[in-house]
Amino acid sequence: MSLSPPHRLYFEIILGLLVIFTIFAIAGERQILERRLVIDSNSGMALNLYDDRENGGQSSIYLDDEKNMQWHCILRDGFAYPLCGFEVLFDKERTRGVDLRHYEKIRLRLDYQGPSQTVRISLRNFDPRYSKKEILQSTKYNQIEFNVGLLNGVAEFSLKDFFVANWWVLENKIPPQLSHPQFDNITIFEVQSGSGKPLGKHQFQLHKVEFIGQALSTADWYLAIMVVWLGIILSFLGYRIIKLKDEVVIQRKRESELLDINALLDTRSKALEIQAKTDPLTGAFNRLGLEEAISLGLQEWHKYRKPLSLVMIDIDHFKQVNDQHGHDIGDLVLSHLSTIVQQHTRSQDLFARWGGEEFVLVCRDTDIERAYAIAEKLRELIASQTLAKNIHITASFGIATLKPHGNIEQLFKAADTALYDAKSSGRNRVVIAA
Repeated sequence: MSLSPPHRLYFEIILGLLVIFTIFAIAGERQILERRLVIDSNSGMALNLYDDRENGGQSSIYLDDEKNMQWHCILRDGFAYPLCGFEVLFDKERTRGVDLRHYEKIRLRLDYQGPSQTVRISLRNFDPRYSKKEILQSTKYNQIEFNVGLLNGVAEFSLKDFFVANWWVLENKIPPQLSHPQFDNITIFEVQSGSGKPLGKHQFQLHKVEFIGQALSTADWYLAIMVVWLGIILSFLGYRIIKLKDEVVIQRKRESELLDINALLDTRSKALEIQAKTDPLTGAFNRLGLEEAISLGLQEWHKYRKPLSLVMIDIDHFKQVNDQHGHDIGDLVLSHLSTIVQQHTRSQDLFARWGGEEFVLVCRDTDIERAYAIAEKLRELIASQTLAKNIHITASFGIATLKPHGNIEQLFKAADTALYDAKSSGRNRVVIAA
């Protein structure tokens, strides 16, 4: 059933709009799917400062401007690792944070002045398997340390660049399977002075932190587009099915009539086709049927390397049968021999009359040893049976198989030569081509 012109126009308009939408969805994937988590002066998150005095050091830290997240610290000698740090708490209890697994990178705008060559930032993850609420340092330190020269403007890092602090793994006796970076429950974002002993005054101002990722992965986005198109296609098919209901009864009646006519024609056509490929005297295939069998065998040989063998059969002293008993008896002998062969060969084999008293058996997917066994069986059957009016006959067989880089002409020539050898060496035998 075809759509009427108005419906076809509406369908084409809708289809065009959907194509435009799809192009827009693919081209604008990054902009559409991008999501950001921002930390700045307007975030309203709790802040915390610390220094090394709790570890016996003499450094000190001061919050200069809480609203603008500006602070400074003075690192003094007296502790092996003088340090100071600034924390932004996603959760004041430090246990329920944010899931950053679907974010890909962090963009940092931080001003720093001081003697340190590096700055360290950490994303601290709380997990009950290794974290305890009462022990602040039990949250996992996913961190990255970088040169302060990268802070010129905006610094950007991939979350894949973060690693777990080795001192934290050792101090908390973390097993190897839990020592990898983890971002499923980040409770603290932390800025800390760098490694070494950069004694003196350090000034910091955190302007903005952005976590950037995608709401869906690219694969899921494309899958969603495919699902939408699949839904549209199924809806259209449902609409077509509903519209076709009114025509089903008439169409089925017409199809039934056509099937009856075609069945009659097919039956007649197949009968004529078989008749055209069959020798009327013996019921074996003629050369036309033989051509199709060889063509199929060649295809199997070239595509799948299935062996193709050929058996040529010649009735011994057939001229004497005609001379002594007449051509009617000779025809009966040919017919009976054809029946014996057809009854004792496989469905995949094709038996054809080559001419006169010569026959050909095409053995597909059959190597030379198997073809020899088939021929020897037929030879014994023919020699042991009475065909007509107590007439006993024998037959000679020549066998060949298609060789690599060989062709059909060479295959027939080899089988014919083998048949000649069988007849010249005494008849009533099977000879394989050299």
